Parts: sequence; C-alpha cells; structure tokens
Amino acid sequence: MESMNVLEDNFDIRKIFPTTWVIGTKYPATPWGCDCYLLEGDDGCMLIDSGMSKHNIHDYIISTGVTDKPVIAVINTHSHFDHTGGNGYFPKVYMNPIGEKGAKTPFDGDVEDYPLDYEITPVHEGDVIDFSGRPLKIFEIGAHNAASIAILDIKNRLLFTGDELETGWCNINVTAEPTPGATVENHYRNMKKLYAIYDEFDWICPGHHGMPVDKSTLLEVMHADELILSGNFGSDDIPAKAGPVNKIEGYRVMRYKSAHIGFNINAVYDPK
Repeated sequence: MESMNVLEDNFDIRKIFPTTWVIGTKYPATPWGCDCYLLEGDDGCMLIDSGMSKHNIHDYIISTGVTDKPVIAVINTHSHFDHTGGNGYFPKVYMNPIGEKGAKTPFDGDVEDYPLDYEITPVHEGDVIDFSGRPLKIFEIGAHNAASIAILDIKNRLLFTGDELETGWCNINVTAEPTPGATVENHYRNMKKLYAIYDEFDWICPGHHGMPVDKSTLLEVMHADELILSGNFGSDDIPAKAGPVNKIEGYRVMRYKSAHIGFNINAVYDPK
C-alpha cells in the first residue's frame, strides 16, 4: 500500500449521509477527476465512479478507516476516463456495456500504470442491483456520454447522475461534429425520465462541482433545456472552466439559475 501522505495528496473524503461518503480528487495533484461516492451496505461497500488518479483509490478508502466493510465493486455513471480510470483497483465493475472501450481509454492515451485489465458486468435500463441490502436501480440517460446511467439508491432516496445533471457546468455536446444522441432534445427527454421518479429521491449527487444538491435542481436543468429547444440559443460568453470546447464554432451556454448547459447549436434537435 502507498504511504498515507501520498494518498492524501491525491484524495479526500467527506461524509455526506450516515452511510455515504464522497471522495474527491485534490487539485493540482490530478487536474482531472470526478466526485466518487462510497456507499456502505449491510456487509460490503460499493463505489460510484473511480476517478482517474494512477494512485490506488481502493487502498485510500481502506486506509481512512471510515468503514470496516470490504469495497466489493465500482459502478460507473458513464465511460469518460475521469470516472473510470481507477476501475481496475476493484474486484467487480458495473457499467453500461456500450462504454467499455471508452472506459479503458485515457484522455491523453497514456495507459502506463493504469490497471485496465478488468472485466465488466453490464447494467441496463430498469436493472436493480441488489447490493448488500441497498438496492440500486438503473436508468439509461445517455447524452453527454452515450453510456450514461443514473443510479437510484432506493432506500436512501439518493439519485446519482454523473455528468448528465450538474450545477457548475453540464456539457451535452463537446465535439465540433454532431454525435448520435448528444442533443439537447435527447438530454431533455432523459431529464423528463428522471422527473417521472421525482417523488422517489430527495437529493441529487452529481459527478463534479460539489454535492449533494437539492432535487429541485432537476427542474432548473429541465427549464434550461426548454429554453434552448424553444429557440433561445443562450450566450457565446464561455468561461474558462468549460475547457477547450469554448473554441468550438457553434458552442454556446444556457444559464438558468443553478443550471449551466453547454451545447452546440448544430446539435440541439434530434436528426430527422
């Protein structure tokens, strides 16, 4: 096991509910990373997303002593490498199977020191993972990433949404050319799917930018989508935090209260 000093230079952990923690990646140790959520069940723990540090996030969890139960699996909200890079440190990996290739592809192509030789257990729309007395229900919501899922923690009334529902910034389409499914229209369709279970959760836990957020955030994101779909194409005043996408022709942002939707004006509507 790596030294605690090294691990703490790369990760931190905060308790947000009695049996739920969030693990963040410290900056600038790993400039790209996500918020990972540790869920404790009756006799084991599950991690939602694994970040992209080359340091062992599994060892970090054990070293903190926050739980004496084994971390038996990780489940990915989608296949972008900042959410999947640490998958190989865990005995079992759940994800939408269409994301397997992307999940094993680092952004910079550098695979050295990443444990990528792992198999996946596929999950699909409507599946319920009966995890250690803490059932998790799966909803397919791919737009930002085709493999995206939302995970409903049924007993604890928590909804994990990855990068499809964010507060600080949500990119629906980050490419110069339209990508199948990566439209505002499809994103809105997926948000309506989550609205259909609005009475089944109290808090939303997104993939970045702080957590948890009030469930009403969903309503603000939906309204931002509605504004775009009505023909309001927002602003081309793109902040630096949006990353290199702000240089893509046609890239815009729609701001509505806590919702910030990044999108391409060429990928608003589904292809006809």
